[in-house]
Amino acid sequence: MKTIDKPSLIILGASGGVARALLQLLPKYRKKFSSLVLLDKSDSVLRDEYIDHVGLDYEFIHREFNDVTIDGIIKAFSKKYASATILDMTDCPTMPIIGAADAVGFNYINCALNVPEGKSLVTFVEDMQDFSKRFVNGVHVLSTGMNPGIVNHLIKRGVVEHGIPKEIIEMEYESAKPEVDPGKPFITWSKVQFLNEAVRWDSGHCNSKGVYVETKENAINTLVDTRQYLEPIKKLKEYPAGMTVAHDEIIAMCRLLEVPGKFVYAIHPESFNRLKKIVGPNREVHEEDLVFEDNIVTPLSGSDCICAWLIYETKRVCYYVEVEHSKIKGTNATLLMVAIGAIATLVDSVDNPIKYKGAYSVLDLNTDDLLKIVSNYMEIKKLECKQ
Repeated sequence: MKTIDKPSLIILGASGGVARALLQLLPKYRKKFSSLVLLDKSDSVLRDEYIDHVGLDYEFIHREFNDVTIDGIIKAFSKKYASATILDMTDCPTMPIIGAADAVGFNYINCALNVPEGKSLVTFVEDMQDFSKRFVNGVHVLSTGMNPGIVNHLIKRGVVEHGIPKEIIEMEYESAKPEVDPGKPFITWSKVQFLNEAVRWDSGHCNSKGVYVETKENAINTLVDTRQYLEPIKKLKEYPAGMTVAHDEIIAMCRLLEVPGKFVYAIHPESFNRLKKIVGPNREVHEEDLVFEDNIVTPLSGSDCICAWLIYETKRVCYYVEVEHSKIKGTNATLLMVAIGAIATLVDSVDNPIKYKGAYSVLDLNTDDLLKIVSNYMEIKKLECKQ
């Protein structure tokens, strides 16, 4: 029998780091949804002591899926639930999941675009322009995490307050350091996505017309001095090397505003130097060469700081957020920030539903509404410097 009073929420990849961080936040909003279904090939979420399992009142489905089987799984859900949102927190390619959700009239939300094998990020971002024509049976909101996600709206707020800039620079410094040295490069994010962005994919930037241009080098060999972006925010003895990374939010924002820009990403210098040493001449590096630090097994010092710089003729304006690893439990700052972006979108989609079906960018959401929810969890700061 179908559930019809409130929308149900189905979370794919529920045992993953971002999903578990989101589940810590979800009890406050649980009554907005009818049924809550968690699905994953791993059942580790069931043993997460930081989640309110009773308050969430969920059904867990222990199952693996792929590009082919996801269609049948979502069809089965459609026979049970009349209205539902699929929250995709997986590393699986985006297209099959949004397609399966749309086919049965479910809504779809994800945190990032997962590019199919053989496609570049810039090509896939361009393909998104056709999503609204292809997927018309539900309301789908894409790229709703931290970056992409919240940072798009920090840039949008800057444009509203100060006008269109000459250039946009997005900077992230993930300075985490584990209490116990793992002896390998250490990161706080998905190994697959990190290696794609830092090593496997080509680097790139947006030119004077806002068009993304790829280089022939990867990001770990396309470095930027981060002092100019970090020094106004935090005083450090040593400023890290910044990798120029392909990221869909900077591609989308620069194209929209027709201005140049780039995304600069830095990790702890010790981890970066180790990574440089193990990357082979043909970009060979394996997931087992890295250590993912979740801030649970081994406590982390440092923080994740993400800022959006808008460059003008006479000034530079920066909007930024920063979360310290030591001040949170049950997850790390990186995962939590992505979860905050996703929960803000999820709640806003219920409180202020989009009227017309189709596929939307996170930028199509109301900036004030979204950032108001975000501000419940982390402070949005602003500073101005002379140019």
